[in-house]
Amino acid sequence: MTSQSPNNAIPTDDYKNAWSSIQNLVVNEGASWSGREPNRVFLNCGENRFADISSLSTADYKGDGRAVATLDWDGDGRLDIVLKSRTAPRVRLLRNLADSSANALTVKLVGTESNRDAIGATVFLEVGGRKLRQTVRAGEGYLAQSSKRLHFGLAQSTEVGLLKVRWPSGKTQQWLGVSAGQFIKIVEGEEALQVIPRPSQIAFTQANPVDIQPDGKMPVRIPLIERIPMAPVLLPAFDNPSRRVADLAGYPVLINLWGMTCATCLKELASFQKNKKKLEKVGLKIITLNTDAEDQRGKVIEMISKFGFSDGAGYTDASFMSVLEIFLGEVIGQYKGTPLPTSLLLDPNGNLVAIYQGKVPMKMLLRDAGMAKTLDPRLTSLSQFSFGLRLIQRQRDFAGMAQLFAGIGNKALEMYYQNLVPPSSGH
Repeated sequence: MTSQSPNNAIPTDDYKNAWSSIQNLVVNEGASWSGREPNRVFLNCGENRFADISSLSTADYKGDGRAVATLDWDGDGRLDIVLKSRTAPRVRLLRNLADSSANALTVKLVGTESNRDAIGATVFLEVGGRKLRQTVRAGEGYLAQSSKRLHFGLAQSTEVGLLKVRWPSGKTQQWLGVSAGQFIKIVEGEEALQVIPRPSQIAFTQANPVDIQPDGKMPVRIPLIERIPMAPVLLPAFDNPSRRVADLAGYPVLINLWGMTCATCLKELASFQKNKKKLEKVGLKIITLNTDAEDQRGKVIEMISKFGFSDGAGYTDASFMSVLEIFLGEVIGQYKGTPLPTSLLLDPNGNLVAIYQGKVPMKMLLRDAGMAKTLDPRLTSLSQFSFGLRLIQRQRDFAGMAQLFAGIGNKALEMYYQNLVPPSSGH
């Protein structure tokens, strides 16, 4: 895979289908980009020999690992590891608890004539008959940045014979007889070494490890941080099978998926019926879509009429559920099935702004419907809706969605979302 296609490249159907298949396998079927290859840890035995201690290290997690960085998190003179993975948990901090009496020297460089972070500076040590060297780097490996403090393992040596710094400015400085076991700061051009206390994470070091127990609860309200336009999506109604989201523009809409044998669905419909005047007051239109088999539609229409929501009522089919899975995948990520009831809240312009899984509390729904009407249509961000402040804009993966729609043979939605891709985007 290349990092970026040529600007004038025209993707072929085979290319689109391949990307669509990969997206579907990863998002919807739990497949892995890297084949769930476990992490490997190797012990340097010297003389160009390494031993595989992956299992003993307990770091041999199976996941789509992306980056690794080192730092002395707890200030004990031993390097700890941060792992970044594409799959959850996204970040792991592995604390180094190796029982060792070995010494170490930590060096922090501050440039004056050179750049302040001393990127490019090299530190040379002569200790115990060995020569060691490290360079301050701005990046380390793929998507990783280790601590810019240089950590030297000194084995049993208690003193560094020679410490020399070659700065990016071209200047060099050196010191003799530096004691081991210290954290020292060196400022470019200053003769004195500064010994500083090692930063200590006391609360972290004293904390007992505790396994995180999932509560098994699924959040009812899933607010989006960026709207997703849904105007051309087909919402089949009993009296209008070709109805689309765009036909409902002008007021907030709740698309409610329900089934006749779903007790929670019936309770939610009863709640809608009881609070119908309140819902009308905030201008929310409820569109119910039934998920039962086609031969049950007579009973479905009769039941939904009793709840008072026959106006605009409709049904789902295999095509609609395939489309819905792509939207849910873009918002939630990998998930297993669509629970009932599931509801989608759209703003007056047909943009998806929230998803509810399970019976939505009426106060929450009324509040969200009222907010949906007041959102600035010129902004894609929904930070106000999620009660937060946007620091970095999250770009929707419209290109990926287009490929997924191509994968299910929905040419209209493929073209629609492909046209939403910014001109500079590409794979």
